[in-house]
Amino acid sequence: MQSVTDLRKLRDATISRVRRLQGLATPITLPLGSEDRRALAYVTIELDNLIIVGLRNYTKSSLLRSRTAAGVRITAAVKPTSTEEAAAFIFKSLNPTGYVNKNSPAAVSEKDEVTFRDPKRSEKVLIDYSASNLPNLIVALSLNALVFDEAKVCRHFFAHRTKNTHEAVQAFARNLGIVGFDTPEHLLLRGRPSSGVRLLDGWLADVENFFDLAT
Repeated sequence: MQSVTDLRKLRDATISRVRRLQGLATPITLPLGSEDRRALAYVTIELDNLIIVGLRNYTKSSLLRSRTAAGVRITAAVKPTSTEEAAAFIFKSLNPTGYVNKNSPAAVSEKDEVTFRDPKRSEKVLIDYSASNLPNLIVALSLNALVFDEAKVCRHFFAHRTKNTHEAVQAFARNLGIVGFDTPEHLLLRGRPSSGVRLLDGWLADVENFFDLAT
């Protein structure tokens, strides 16, 4: 998934990936087999990756003056001519000290880009550069989507499987008021106390709804 000249393309690609992950996760029920466990870990890690890549490309595409879903060309105070130049502006906004320490590069390669999962970081960039699609992002932020704070906790466990990451999952569950689950995989299938919606299902819906509104 790359930066685009039309945010609808980014939205559609993101939603397509979400629905593919939903297709893997939705049929899984207890008791869990080994394939179910692997699928849940895969979906969680891929969802986290999708958040990172989606926010990165949404922000770069905005600075590159893409079109919104309404067909309106985005304007901004800066005019990068490549994704690398857009990445440099993002770097300058989100890590000004690091940007200066790297001699204020005019372009930043993908491997050196700032990584973030919090859409408020996208908001900061759009504010800093007066991007005209900021109102759309603010509407998406009004969802108060929980996925951006929560999914990474389970993602880190599945990626590293250390004592610290397991304890972080347990603390996360306690904060939600969820007790009596066997493993992080079981936690993903537990209903959120406030809604009854399974955690993983809710996260997937959050990402789809967020990018739909932000476009």
